[in-house]
Amino acid sequence: MPFDNEIIECILQYNPDADITHVELVGTAVHVRNKNLIFHLSPIPFVGEKLPDIKNLAGYFQEQSLEYASRGIHLIHLWQDYWVAKQDIVRSRIAALSGSSIRIMARQTKVRRIPKDVMSGFFSANHMQSFVDARYNYGLFFNDQLVAAASFSAGRKVKRNENTIRSFELLRYANLLHHCVTGGLGKLIARFIKEVNPDDIMTYADLDWASGKGYKTLNFVQTAVTPPLSFWIHPDEMIRYYLHRLPKKLTNEFLMQDKYTDMNDFLKDKGYVMIYNAGNLKYLLYCKH
Repeated sequence: MPFDNEIIECILQYNPDADITHVELVGTAVHVRNKNLIFHLSPIPFVGEKLPDIKNLAGYFQEQSLEYASRGIHLIHLWQDYWVAKQDIVRSRIAALSGSSIRIMARQTKVRRIPKDVMSGFFSANHMQSFVDARYNYGLFFNDQLVAAASFSAGRKVKRNENTIRSFELLRYANLLHHCVTGGLGKLIARFIKEVNPDDIMTYADLDWASGKGYKTLNFVQTAVTPPLSFWIHPDEMIRYYLHRLPKKLTNEFLMQDKYTDMNDFLKDKGYVMIYNAGNLKYLLYCKH
């Protein structure tokens, strides 16, 4: 089944009244009007690369996300590679956004520190960006089952308003697939603040997926919108690579050839295409006033 059809079938499973429409976006979109939600289906290669009316593809996705947000609409860019590589997680996210997750109240859960190997397995199975090494790992347990988790960086000294403070980063938060712990992130942050006593906590919301609404309810303040990031990806592999983090095999092959002096030209010749995300919203939680 083609990529678009698979995604549409999944979205309609949870939102039978959704409209398939092009709205102002390039490509297919699914509009869930009663939730002010639009899924923008983004195949690889993205069809917009062939259309002359998109003059700045690098900024296109961010511009659209911010424009729709200004109208009160949550726009999600649903890329084909995530659907291919992490379909279970994508399905769970679609269900959550559609209000079809199993709900658990945070007050029904218990907070525990969890070891790195448990956190790694949990985020690999439940977070779109998988696991990243962290200094502090916390989990929420419901009937002894891990249903949500958050990880935080080590502290670092930074200058804010001419004062040197201890700042930490909220690196990851995820619910168990097809579950939603209401108030879960707030409970985990509260435990972290109690135990670690940070001056502030910084985090990012992925504009491809997130609206940032949840952070605002927890008193995070938006401080910036980060630029879009570019990735190289081969349509036959569906694996994203930063230009500075290419597989060693590709790097060695580039060094052994003499046709191209620029890695970008070499990658295009190999069938790779460049895609761009929508960047991030940067947030800061002031823990001391």
